[in-house]
Amino acid sequence: MGEVATVDARPLAAWRERLVVAFGGAVVVVVVGLLVMSWSTGLRESSFEQLQTDLQQGSVQQWYAAERLEDGVLGFTQAPMSTVRGDLDEASDGVYLPPEGDPLGGILVWRTWGAQGWRVASESGVSDATGDYQEAATEVSTALVGQLRVAKVPMRPYEFSEGGWLRGAVALGAVAVLVMLLAGPPPRAGNRWFWFWTFGLPLGLGFVAYAVVELIGLRRRPDPPMADRLSGQRGFLTSLVIGIVLTLLMSLGRAGGLPLPF
Repeated sequence: MGEVATVDARPLAAWRERLVVAFGGAVVVVVVGLLVMSWSTGLRESSFEQLQTDLQQGSVQQWYAAERLEDGVLGFTQAPMSTVRGDLDEASDGVYLPPEGDPLGGILVWRTWGAQGWRVASESGVSDATGDYQEAATEVSTALVGQLRVAKVPMRPYEFSEGGWLRGAVALGAVAVLVMLLAGPPPRAGNRWFWFWTFGLPLGLGFVAYAVVELIGLRRRPDPPMADRLSGQRGFLTSLVIGIVLTLLMSLGRAGGLPLPF
């Protein structure tokens, strides 16, 4: 009788393991990269009085008007540029010249020379803005727009908030992590419900923890799950407590003058 050929599954398993580890590393790199970007291009709460001061000092580098604030990548606030007609000056590296007519939004976003990030302000204030916050143009914001035009400050949209492809890539990565969690082998350190709840941590920290513990090296996928895995109840409480603590620390940092994006 002829012998039946067998396929050694060990090389395939080794490659699968390498792909999983590489994907976990990519999750960490992307989240850390977005956090670094948020520091250099994130929105910082400010006021119209500060914008007036910056104008008088000639330190305003770029500006634009927005109609709303919304939650963006990793929970950072975004301010999409409001509808306004303008001509693109091809010789100015993609800078939009200040158009004629008033912008529809009453939220002004600007950047100053030598400062990190973009400042954002509205007449009623943005400190309590949550979710989808909207504000139309007012007489005060329109007057400031006029001063910005007189000063010939170029108008350029906030790059981080306009990166639709970036939001799509992050969303796709999050879906891939959830598919691996549900369709893959049982996690070792925490059960699936534990990780489901911790994915809700601010700044993408839950995804980083899952990638490090379960995908990169601490997980050791050939090993069986731990006898006492972290449960969904622990995940819920962990996410709740860490989320509250982080939010409180960030609020205290801003109140103390630390220029954290919001």
